[in-house]
Amino acid sequence: MLSRPHPATWTLLGVLALQGPVWLWGQDHMSREEIVPAPPSALALEVAAMGDGQFLFRLLGLRLQSFGDSGGQVTPLVEYDYKRLQGWFLAIDGLDPTSDYIAVIAAHYYGVTPKTSDLPHVIAYLRSHAAKQPERNWRWLAHAVYLARHRLKDNRLALEIALELAALPYPDLPPWTKAMPAYAMADLGEREAAIALLSAIMQTDAQHLTPEEMKGMMKSIQKWQRQDGERR
Repeated sequence: MLSRPHPATWTLLGVLALQGPVWLWGQDHMSREEIVPAPPSALALEVAAMGDGQFLFRLLGLRLQSFGDSGGQVTPLVEYDYKRLQGWFLAIDGLDPTSDYIAVIAAHYYGVTPKTSDLPHVIAYLRSHAAKQPERNWRWLAHAVYLARHRLKDNRLALEIALELAALPYPDLPPWTKAMPAYAMADLGEREAAIALLSAIMQTDAQHLTPEEMKGMMKSIQKWQRQDGERR
């Protein structure tokens, strides 16, 4: 005579039977969840930090890295709301203005989006981050120039940022930071101004330039002179 199943067996079978519907409900719920939620206010961050801003900074930094990639889902960057992302960059950055953690995520992860129309949000954040401590964060201006010039193809914006970088009053900056506007000028067709700028740098900062930098600047000048000659 067969014994009756133990009540725990029925409980286990019931749980197993519910797994399918619960999984389907969870998948549907996750698909409707916002990829990038609205960024928190400064007051909300202050309350959430509970006196430990560094812990919250690291916690939110990890969350920023995993937006859209949880619960087995992987979200293409083209589907992200970059206006909201910019808000998150700025909000988390405010918890530790000396760290480059968020700048690295913004520039080297979110900055590789194939949807170039989203890049102005990354560029604007990098400029803001650099402005907080330009003497140590100036490299992010150089990266913003790269994104504007080579990814966004906005040469006027690239020139604007390059001039901002070149105008920084720090004598220890490498000479190439002063030369960056020249390349944006050349892209805009202002080759005479570009040649004049590089020529001046080669004369005044020759002792600080490496042979490779001198050679590269000379090649650029010769290229622009040749292009001007062909136009005439």
